[in-house]
Amino acid sequence: LEPHMERVEGQVKGRIVLATVKGDVHDIGKNLVDIILSNNGYEVINLGIKQPVSAILEAAQEKDADVIGMSGLLVKSTVIMRENLQEMNSRGISGRFPVLLGGAALTRAYVEQDLADVFDGQVRYARDAFEGLRLMDAFMDVKRGVAGAQLPPLRQRRVKAGATLERTPVQDLPARSDVAADNPVPSAPFLGERVVKGVPLAEYAAFLDERATFMGQWGLKGARGGDGPSYEELVESEGRPRLRMWLERLQTENLLQAAVVYGYFPCVSQGDDLIILDERTGNERTRFTFPRQRRDRHLCLSDFFRAQGSGEVDVVAFQVATMGSRISAAAGELFAKNAYRDYLELHGLSVQLTEALAEYWHARVRGEWGIGGDESLADMLKVNIAGCRYSFGYPACPNLEDQRQLFELLDPSRIGVELSEEFQLHPEQSTSALIVHHPEAKYFNV
Repeated sequence: LEPHMERVEGQVKGRIVLATVKGDVHDIGKNLVDIILSNNGYEVINLGIKQPVSAILEAAQEKDADVIGMSGLLVKSTVIMRENLQEMNSRGISGRFPVLLGGAALTRAYVEQDLADVFDGQVRYARDAFEGLRLMDAFMDVKRGVAGAQLPPLRQRRVKAGATLERTPVQDLPARSDVAADNPVPSAPFLGERVVKGVPLAEYAAFLDERATFMGQWGLKGARGGDGPSYEELVESEGRPRLRMWLERLQTENLLQAAVVYGYFPCVSQGDDLIILDERTGNERTRFTFPRQRRDRHLCLSDFFRAQGSGEVDVVAFQVATMGSRISAAAGELFAKNAYRDYLELHGLSVQLTEALAEYWHARVRGEWGIGGDESLADMLKVNIAGCRYSFGYPACPNLEDQRQLFELLDPSRIGVELSEEFQLHPEQSTSALIVHHPEAKYFNV
């Protein structure tokens, strides 16, 4: 596309400082914005991940930026963005730098109503990189005084008339839901934790979700109306050949460091708490407090384990799986070289390989427990299986802070995984989970 773009060497249409906010290690969305803006004549100062507001503002002032762009994946990142805007207010520079915000956890209403209300300057939401380009063009036209130029209006929140959500008052919530309490408790093959390094690709490759990789990560989409190749045709001509190439390259270049730390721990529940016991003394070692639904069945993760005082001790499994830091570094090198297609494909594949490894190990845990057995990958992805794997930060266990207790139990630093100041796993190609054996365990929203 570059030959068709209005771009003059030595001249730029505008300058933007981009950063993933403090505590957040995800940068794919931010880097997509970088790619689109850079190739449309803008100068991008990309600060990278986990950037405190002081670093963002110092760079914006030092580089004389026209716009500040902030990105983040976590729900907690949306709170950090609010604090960053308030810091700009307190420094008296809100009017100098318009702000562009994007990220999976953000909504337009939150940015263009809630955050716009607290920010003294201009702030807008970019749903994707292309909307980011349109907004950047608008910011620059307004700044240069182009006749008729204006920012798109702030969009108002739309709420359906008469829509209400009935919730059980907190004081009326049951201590436990109707989840069965007489299911068999499986025997753990061992108690405590173990480290497994160098997991061969052949063991977990079959758990790779091709559709999530090709469509969700690589963007393969069939033409509408039959004018062009279908998705299935693209999978055969582009998807699987590129996938085979990448898997061979990952092994040839020794980029895979697949490793897992996992363990089984005795436990009991007490209301909304899951109490982890010391395997030797039986005393409390740590506890997790999970939220309970205020509607439907009033489910809580603790309900899937034997209650304290039942006379039985239950068992829970935890795991952390990672692809290691080499694959993340390799993706970063491709981005720095402007090898954008390779960068996007490698990053997307690395994320999905991490999920494949986690799902493979989940299957192994279930096998060691002796539950399930003949389910397919499709069954596991749809949770049509006995038991369930829950990752912290998701609906049933939304508190990322719970990663602290998991790290105390497993010590994932032994496989190169660290916890950020906002309780996120680093490198990004890592995932953690709490594994439940109860046959009624399924995904649910709190």
